[in-house]
Amino acid sequence: MNTIVPLVGPQAFRRLLTLGVLLASLPVRALDAGAPGLLPAPAQPQVVPDRAAAERAKHAEEALKRSEAEKQRLAAEKQRLAAEKQRLENALAESERRPPRVVEKLVEKPVPDSGAAKRAAQSEREAQQLRKELAQLRKELAEARANAAPPPGPTPAASTAPATPKAVVGPAQSAPAAKSAPVAAGDAAAACWRDGAWLSGCGFAAYAGGPTMRVVGGDLRYRMGSPESEKNRDADEGPQHEVAFARRFALAETETTVAQYLACVEEKACDEPEWRQAGSKYHYQTGTDTYYRDKDAHLSDRPISGVSWHNAQQYVRWLSGKGQGKYELPSEAMWEYAARGGSPGRWYFGDDESRLAEHAWYGKNAGDKPHAVGTTQRKEHPWGLRDMHGNVYEWVADCWHDNYNGAPGDGRVWEGGDCGRRVLRGGSWNNNAGDARSALRYRNAPDYRFNSAGFRPSRMLP
Repeated sequence: MNTIVPLVGPQAFRRLLTLGVLLASLPVRALDAGAPGLLPAPAQPQVVPDRAAAERAKHAEEALKRSEAEKQRLAAEKQRLAAEKQRLENALAESERRPPRVVEKLVEKPVPDSGAAKRAAQSEREAQQLRKELAQLRKELAEARANAAPPPGPTPAASTAPATPKAVVGPAQSAPAAKSAPVAAGDAAAACWRDGAWLSGCGFAAYAGGPTMRVVGGDLRYRMGSPESEKNRDADEGPQHEVAFARRFALAETETTVAQYLACVEEKACDEPEWRQAGSKYHYQTGTDTYYRDKDAHLSDRPISGVSWHNAQQYVRWLSGKGQGKYELPSEAMWEYAARGGSPGRWYFGDDESRLAEHAWYGKNAGDKPHAVGTTQRKEHPWGLRDMHGNVYEWVADCWHDNYNGAPGDGRVWEGGDCGRRVLRGGSWNNNAGDARSALRYRNAPDYRFNSAGFRPSRMLP
């Protein structure tokens, strides 16, 4: 029988045996959990926080908040600007509805208007400004006349040559006028006399505060009428014929304005236009037909309309008494010569119809109403004239003839023919491009007050 010899003592052996029993009784999860005094549990991976990423996320969130705030601010600003735009548009519309600057005597009881007091105050302020300007012009005119008179002196040799007024506008008029101008002392036209000749395109006032007149240029010869090949041509525009003027003349820079015409009415030298006549259904304040008011035709800077050929004659007679020189309606030949400005084309700028909207108010761009004189996009007439094409038709002096057979070659007014009809030229705001041509002719009864017709005066120069 084999005998087991213990390697340790009996007591130590019993302790080892007890420890083995205890180890066998422990659950496996106790070992996995790393129970104290036993085998250590495997190390778990640790997550190291990324501080930079956290900062970037924070900044992105703040940027998003700022973006939303800016978006809200811009939306509010857009609403504010839209409200301001609407306010300005309303103010502009209100200003355009103001009555003409010329103070008028109402012929009928005005229609009640809640904004009348404000408009009246504005009109009064404008009238005061006009009175100041008129006073200044009168002062300048008085000084010019005083300078024109020779100072007292013992001998004629000590006298001074008469001074002449300055031209109205234009860089070419800066030099002093020639001493030998063939007009009376104090005549504003003298400023347009240079080196023994009239200066092309030079402007002078018919009277202080009155219409500006422009001296026509060129060699005073042209071929009147249109060739048979011209687009939109009418038979009454031929046959073409040569016209030569013996003297130079001046034509008003623009069509006569409402303010200019009403100055004649206020002095009882001109009849009221159709839209101001007492009892007229077209009266712009009390009439049942609001045509003229709807077209803004009553505003002071619009070309006068609703006037007849006879009314135009009243105005030029009155104008002749306001200043120096004799003013008349131009002849048909004078008007066409001025409108062409030296061009044989359909308009003064040539034949390109696509350019007409830059130079004229007519059916394509006028919005079915007349516009303030001289406000076309381009102002390139070589002699400084405005609105020769479109805006309103213009009465001229001639009687109507169905063609140019027998027409005078010197450009004078052509009498005879059918004087129960008078000629109109230039087309208007409600006509097509063909009717705004330089050669286009129209006619109507001399007592007919045409709702799209006005006029401009002329002056033959010595």
